[in-house]
Amino acid sequence: MISEESLARLAIAWEACQLAETARTAVTLDGDLMAQAQVVLQAAERYAAAVHAFTSREAAGSVPGCWGGSLREYAEEAAADLDDWVIRHSDGDDPGPVPISGRLADAP
Repeated sequence: MISEESLARLAIAWEACQLAETARTAVTLDGDLMAQAQVVLQAAERYAAAVHAFTSREAAGSVPGCWGGSLREYAEEAAADLDDWVIRHSDGDDPGPVPISGRLADAP
């Protein structure tokens, strides 16, 4: 079973990945630039909100138990997807075969 802290960190990693992918699509400069900027901003706000929720709870001495039923139910699958994403974007560094999911088992 994945700890609440690991689940929270997985949620943050997922939002960071979504932000990166959203920003990547804006690099093409195709389409409505203002609409693309709005989508990137929304992704950045979701990422910041996840980090804020985690750090606020962590500072208070508890990690939230409400990181979403979907993520909790599919945590291993989400971690595997993030493993693949990190490996694809490693820029020559070797993140290892399971850079995200391998840390979930070790995390408190």
